[in-house]
Parts: sequence; C-alpha cells; structure tokens
Amino acid sequence: MKKIQLTILYFCFCGIFNAQVKSDKNFNTCDFKPLVNQNLNFSKSSFDTIAYNTFNNVADWTISAANLQGQWEVVTTTPADVVTYMGTMASTSVSDGFAVFNGIQYLLTGSVDFQDAAIELNDTLDLSNYPSVTLEFEQMYKAFNYDKTFVELSTDYGTTWTAIELNDQVTTNDPAIQELVGINISSYVGGQQGVKIRFRWTSDSDDDSFGSGYGWLIDDLKITVPPENDIQNISSWIFGENSGGAEYGRTPISQVEQNYYIGSSVYNYGSMDQLNVVSNGDFNGPTTISSSASSTIIESDSTKSIESLNPVSLSVGNYTGSVTVTSMGDTLGSGNFDDNTFLRNFEITNDIYSLDGLGNHPAGYEAIGSLGSNSWSDASDGLVCGTYYPIKQEEILNSVRAYITSSTMAQSEVILYILDSLSFTSGLFSNSIFTSELYTVTAQDVNNGYIEIPVANNIGWDPINNISTWENVTLGIGSYYAAIELYSGGNTYDIRILDDNTVGQPAWSSAIWYPGDQAYSNGNAFAIRMNLGSNVNLMENTINKLEVFPNPSNDFVNIKLENNLQSELTLMDVSGKVVLEKTFTNTSNIILSSLKCGIYMLSVKNNSQIITKRVNVVK
Repeated sequence: MKKIQLTILYFCFCGIFNAQVKSDKNFNTCDFKPLVNQNLNFSKSSFDTIAYNTFNNVADWTISAANLQGQWEVVTTTPADVVTYMGTMASTSVSDGFAVFNGIQYLLTGSVDFQDAAIELNDTLDLSNYPSVTLEFEQMYKAFNYDKTFVELSTDYGTTWTAIELNDQVTTNDPAIQELVGINISSYVGGQQGVKIRFRWTSDSDDDSFGSGYGWLIDDLKITVPPENDIQNISSWIFGENSGGAEYGRTPISQVEQNYYIGSSVYNYGSMDQLNVVSNGDFNGPTTISSSASSTIIESDSTKSIESLNPVSLSVGNYTGSVTVTSMGDTLGSGNFDDNTFLRNFEITNDIYSLDGLGNHPAGYEAIGSLGSNSWSDASDGLVCGTYYPIKQEEILNSVRAYITSSTMAQSEVILYILDSLSFTSGLFSNSIFTSELYTVTAQDVNNGYIEIPVANNIGWDPINNISTWENVTLGIGSYYAAIELYSGGNTYDIRILDDNTVGQPAWSSAIWYPGDQAYSNGNAFAIRMNLGSNVNLMENTINKLEVFPNPSNDFVNIKLENNLQSELTLMDVSGKVVLEKTFTNTSNIILSSLKCGIYMLSVKNNSQIITKRVNVVK
C-alpha cells in the first residue's frame, strides 16, 4: 500500500496564540513546447500518472546559473560526503540517475555565501484536462540550521512562479529521512496549461557561520491524478479546556482539568469533497477516555480542525491513545486508510509537571531539538530558556529539573528563575519570586543528562547545631515560567537545553529571553520540568556557606566563607575574562570602583568545594 507523506501540510495547533520565533541573527521566459521526452509521458486514463521523469537524462533539466555557490547535479552515485553524513540515496530508480544538492561540502568548510540554486524541468505541461493533480517525488533530506527547500510552480510558461516550502523539520543528528512526498497542487496548477516545475534550495546564512545544510536528493518526479477519496490525519491532540491549547506531557493530578478537547487536523488529499468526516479518539490507561467529533464536509485540497470538548476522569498513570478519522469515502479497509490514525500519549503524575513528553511519546513520533549558548553567536551568555506552567490549585515547588544535551560542557553555569508570565515576557527578572544562586554544571550532570536545582529560601538558622533551615516556595493560582539563564564564558563551556519538537505548542508555552533584546516564543517544549511537593529536609551547613554582601554594590563586596581553609578567589566578567584573582582564609573583600557596570562571576575554590556566585556591579 502506497504511503504519501504530506510534508508541506503539517498542522501545528496553536490555540489562541500567534507564534513568533527568533531567527538567527548571524545567519527567463520559456516558450511552450509539447511533451516529446520519452521519459515524460501523458496518461490518458483518470486516477493515473500524467507525467513522469526519472532523472536519467541531465538534458531534461536546466540547472541555475554557475556563479552561485553550490549547484544541483544529476548523478547516479551518492557523493561520498553525503553518504557519510546522510546515507545513500535509495529511491526506486536510483541507478539511472537522481538530482542532488550537496550542502555538506560547504557546511564542512565553515565559509558559506548566500545560496540560491534551482533545477528546472525543461518540458512544459498541459494540465487543462486535469482539474485535480498531485505532484509526487522521492527524496532524501536532513535538516540543518539555515537551509530551505521549495518546489516552485508556474502556469505562464515560467514567467512567474509560486513557491511551496517543503521539509519544515527541526535540525537533528538523526539519520536522513528517505520518503515519498506527495502534494496536492490542484489549487496551483489544476486545469492550467503552460505549467512549469522546478526545485529550489536556499541557505540564508552569513559567511563563516557554518551555514548551508546537509543536502537534498530528489528522484522519480510524477504528476498524477489524486484518488477520489483520501482524507489524512495530519495531527491530533488532547488538552485541557483552559490550557490555551498547550498539551502537557506530564500533568500532576492536582493540576488536571475536568474537560479536555480531543480532535484532529484533517486534510482532504482526494479529488472529491468528503462528507460526514468523523474524528474518534480512544485513550487507555488507569481510566478510559472516548470522544467523537464530526464535520459535514471537507472540500478537496483543504484542511479542517475537528474536535469536541469532553468531560474526563483522570488518575495517576500513563495513557496511550489514538485518534482516527473517517469519511463516507475513506473508511477502514479502503485503499488509502494507512494515514487516518494519529497516536498521542500523556501521563498524569503525583508531582512532576512537564510541557515536554520526552520518554513517553509513541514509538517513531519523538523529535528532539535543543537551544543553548551556542545557538546564536551574540547570545552565548545571558540567554534565558523558559517553560510556561499554569497553576490551577496552590502547590509547593521543591525543585526544577532541566534536561541538557550530551554536548553540554561541565563548568557551564545557570541561574534558575521562577517568575510570573508577564515578568518573563517583559524581561523583569528582578520580579522573580525565586532566584537561585549561580549553579555550576558538573560532569556528573552531563552524564545524567539533566541538572536539578532546589527551589527553597533560607528561613533561619540554629546556632547550636550550626545549620540553616530552608522552606520550599509556594505557588499560588496563576501563570509562571520556570526559566534557566545560561552562561558559557563566551562559548568556552557551552550548554544546551533539550527541546521537545514532537508536539507543536502554542506560541508562548515555551520561550526565550534574548539578552539585550526581548522575549521570543519557541513554539515547542523546553524540557524544563517542575517537581511539586514539599521537601522539608532541605538544609545547609553554614560553615560551608559563601556569603557575598552587599550585592548589588557600586563600591565593594565582602566575602565570607568560614571554614578555616585557604581558598582561591576568581572574579570574571560574563565573557570569561579574569579581572581579579586572590587567596584568602574565611573573609576578604573586593573593590569594585574600577569595574564597569554589569554581571560578574565570583568563583571560590578550596580543597572541599567550588562555589560560584553572581556579583552585580552598579554605579
């Protein structure tokens, strides 16, 4: 059974929000002619192939001007560097030729000019007898940071073009995807003569910024008549009535809602309008959930959201679900039913609250990205990644766990903020209800794959037992961000936070604060999780407590670490430049008058520990 992947019609349900994603800041008229090529043949019967080209003859194609950096090639063997980083092209007729844009040869050099390269089919198509048409081709592709891929269509013999962007995947280290792509292009060229087709690769990176991309390989171009009946479940969801469309991968039982929306984004790929389209959801776990929603009609080559609001009863445990769409023409047992079901999992927990669902997604669905100190060259220090959490019932927050990539380096540093949503988007981190001390990432943290920071305030000390006692932070009903500020010492010790790209989330469900700029929505789910519930045993021995006061200061700060050990003190600016070094025992001070305003990192090291704190110099 043929499977068609609709890469340009991926649906991301965004609730009431509009996404705003931060971009990388350091990033001829053709005459009509009849079809005479033997590899491009008209089909005269309905629901069949209209035109076909296997790339077995380079003369069938025009490649864009030679002065561009990076060109398409028509080859019979996958280039060696593409094999290394992507794998070998495995299309149906790979042996007689295919097209490839090899971006890896430029990616490896790290010196890339702006790229814009096209490969155009020379023949012109007359589709005046075909109001419904689809474009199919086989491809191998792997996303990078800057590349974009398009199929472009013309109905005036190549005078003007309409671009359709393809391959909107996230950057990944996973293997390249080998797939059959199908696009219903009826609304663009159906019933038209003078139709031209071309493929375009662009890369909008700056010089020396490791731009370009891995590559794009194309084979076996077909123009076909689509099936009459073929609806496709592009995406499905389950989320709380008051969540703004956010799907939380793990929800504490104290924060669940009474009613949940369950539904699907349904695309009609077929040539016929589809009647009585139904979306049925079934979830199994500690309890069972069923839903049904319907639409009277979905027109050909159009997409519609179908959902219902359902009262649910949830208990602690894992839920696995499926949402299946049907119509009068596309039902179980029909020839196009292999793309009608979408899987979705979630978990109800005792105390873990996570927007991300990493580790719980259905097999084959999980897509993982990351953002961090080396995502943008001018935001290596001070970038803040935050995840949004609505609190519906008052709760105690005892810690925050942030999952990090294996490429994160020990000695990178972070600060945790817990703050209301308006303060985050406004950059008012001084309004935080909790701010942690500067935390230094250890090699064990990198090995674990996460950092965990306690959320508690000192409420006093016992001089007899020489201990400080602590109290966890209480979150009242409201909306909060758990936000991690990243410091790498000017890319010396980079750190990256995992980003769950599996489920498209409403715009501000996770977001970044770009230093010196503004907040930008992320559109995915940073793996920054809240751990709820009290932890009353949290305490600290004051003998090993580093005190820095007054802070902020414009004159001097006092340093106090009463452990009777000789300690080494280092003060660095945010770029990692050392501005002061000295040794002391128990107490010392630092004169600040010669320093510029800003944030400095104070590190104190001795035989028993390393402690880092932030010093704020003001004037």
